[in-house]
Amino acid sequence: MSLFGSSQSPSPEVLAGAGAAGSRFLVLEGIDGAGKTTHLQFLASQLRAAGQSVLITREPGGSPLAESLREIVLHSPWMA
Repeated sequence: MSLFGSSQSPSPEVLAGAGAAGSRFLVLEGIDGAGKTTHLQFLASQLRAAGQSVLITREPGGSPLAESLREIVLHSPWMA
């Protein structure tokens, strides 16, 4: 099922209309290996192709300090 409630990908026209009334904040959640990054890249490319401005971020992340903290949390032996 897609973000728009069907198993087919939305058309660029549908995606273009999504931001017509203002900005949108989308969150993709899922377990490790679920394909979040793959889906995010596809969705971002479709939105950009439809003329939308897209900002991708992740938490924790987005700044040098946040990226360092992310590495500690994800890869430190004492966090396992």
